[in-house]
Amino acid sequence: MCAVLLGGIVFLTGLLLRKPKPVLLAPPVPKEEPVMAEAARIDPASNTLFATLSHELRTPLNGLLGVAQLMQEELPSENGMAIEGCARHMLAVIGTMVNLSKIQTEWNDLPEYREWVSLHDLMEQIKKDLIFRADLRGLKFELSHQDKSLRLRGDGDHLRAIIENTLLGSIESVSLVNIPTEKKVLQVSWRTDGADVKVDIVNPCEEASQERQQEIQKVFLMTTGANHKRIKMEYLYWAVSSALLERYNGVMHATPDEAGGVHTLLSFEMEQMQASASSELPVGGLRLDKSGKPLKSMLALPVRLSLIVAEDDPIARSLLAAALGHMKQEVIFATNGQEVLDLVQKSKGCDLILMDIDMPIMDGVAAGLALRAGEAGELGKHVPIVAVTAFGVLSDEGKFKRAGMNYFLPKPVNLNKLREVLLDVIRKERHVVNP
Repeated sequence: MCAVLLGGIVFLTGLLLRKPKPVLLAPPVPKEEPVMAEAARIDPASNTLFATLSHELRTPLNGLLGVAQLMQEELPSENGMAIEGCARHMLAVIGTMVNLSKIQTEWNDLPEYREWVSLHDLMEQIKKDLIFRADLRGLKFELSHQDKSLRLRGDGDHLRAIIENTLLGSIESVSLVNIPTEKKVLQVSWRTDGADVKVDIVNPCEEASQERQQEIQKVFLMTTGANHKRIKMEYLYWAVSSALLERYNGVMHATPDEAGGVHTLLSFEMEQMQASASSELPVGGLRLDKSGKPLKSMLALPVRLSLIVAEDDPIARSLLAAALGHMKQEVIFATNGQEVLDLVQKSKGCDLILMDIDMPIMDGVAAGLALRAGEAGELGKHVPIVAVTAFGVLSDEGKFKRAGMNYFLPKPVNLNKLREVLLDVIRKERHVVNP
């Protein structure tokens, strides 16, 4: 099975690498000119084409990741971790390219969903997601916080993309050749004085580059089409982060560190508040993966919920059926949004809808809006909805929330996160304490 998964990932990698390489359309803009002023001139046709291609790549790749996740649940292994890590690397590359195309073509209309986000929890989640990548480069990820109570008022997608892409660029810039046997510390910290937010990244293995800013600016003038030399991935990651920083009056400043390596400073403006002393996260706050012993994600839950799962991909349906079956949940499947409306209208009770976004006949966003408008009766106005999607790129989560969706699970669905959503529904809808 591992060989099949690895072969599938290699095949998908080949597809991705065969796409037309970027071409530089114009000389780099001057340093003082905002990069998006030039990027806005790019013809959106090739970006649209790539966005479509990337979705078609991500759908089977998410299926492979789902199978790998089930394998790790049953028989954890280092090979399984490596397969999952490599596949997640591919998803990060594809997602970053799609984010860049969204920035290039939708800059003036890029939606923002304002919510209170816990910077502590966001940073911890980013650390968890990037530990594997840092480890491959001989780096030990160390994170320190100013406090646990600060909340930032802004778009959680944007905030995560700014910080995560900066870190991905720093990690990616470290060569895979001659990795030291003794790990060096990648230091990440954040602080604020009540005005600007500052994130410090000190990578002892990164090499300083005089051309860093110019190379980042070049990325914004690239699109698919004619042949051109390959760009370095770190500049692609940094380009996305740099563009989003402009929206928050921010900058990315990289200088050689006195002890060796590079010190990168992110500075940006965002409304702030201190949360009250409570274990509850504010609305819109991120729920952090639980620390300590991992959850046995597929054990039976103490309460049987009635679920509707809207998913047009048969592989994804099979994976969700297997996982939810182990959890002893009652599931009815639909293949499009219209079927969801019909099921809800006929239902005597539904506790939760897991809604795919990209479906035929009626997509998930349209179905969510129709439910909240009462087109399927009173139940549809209030039943919790989970957006389950292979998109998961810039501003998408905010779009789903505006459509009335209560939760967001990117594909491949993390089984622990799925379990957390189900437990949250049990607590809130069934009023079960500590299920």
